[in-house]
Amino acid sequence: MGTQAFVDSEELPVRAGNDWGGADRADQALVEAAQAGSAEAFGELARRYHSNVYGIVYRMCGADEAADLTQEIFLRALRALRKFQFQGDASFRTWLYRIAVNACINELRRRKRRSDVEGPSLDDDIETDDGWVSRSVPDETRSPHVLAERAEVQRAVQGIVAMLTPKHRAALTLVDLQQLDYEEAAVALECPLGTLKSRLARARKQFAEKWTQYQDGTLLLDDDAGGRTVVDDEIGRAR
Repeated sequence: MGTQAFVDSEELPVRAGNDWGGADRADQALVEAAQAGSAEAFGELARRYHSNVYGIVYRMCGADEAADLTQEIFLRALRALRKFQFQGDASFRTWLYRIAVNACINELRRRKRRSDVEGPSLDDDIETDDGWVSRSVPDETRSPHVLAERAEVQRAVQGIVAMLTPKHRAALTLVDLQQLDYEEAAVALECPLGTLKSRLARARKQFAEKWTQYQDGTLLLDDDAGGRTVVDDEIGRAR
């Protein structure tokens, strides 16, 4: 299963194609109006890009705080908009995605610091002589079998993506899921084109390897979108 399966398994926006010329020209007029104080113009920009920004947040940070973090990203963009200028490779879309990715990386770092301080959750699975066991009894009646199976695939894919480093996750999200071209993704991530390609190649490779492990039963996924392998020498890498 490649990263395209992640796109197919989620009912989230994905940009089809990269013909941005007309959109960029329309964005420029709206940005200039918003910089002049038009709340309606910024509202239209937010309407245009809300679903894409939400998709980035969802895929990098998960669903729990996606709505709140998306709103925070647009508030940050509004506060910083007066400093934005159309020049070189800059576009409003790329600039906004950069804000979104940086906000997501900061959120992931915050979660890691909190996790390091608090330690494991009481809801985490526990390890026994017979393997990993859930602390709670699964609900067998939540949905028909086909829906449960689909939800399991979505959870697995989201969990594996969450195991990637934030920078690899960002590259995968922008190129494979939001379908930005390499050049624009590199601008959004503020890294050289070669670095972007390297991160993306590693992200795709790691995703494919972990998906194979999941299918083989050697990768166990936590409810909090983390994961661990059954094989002892893989446990450290999975974390």
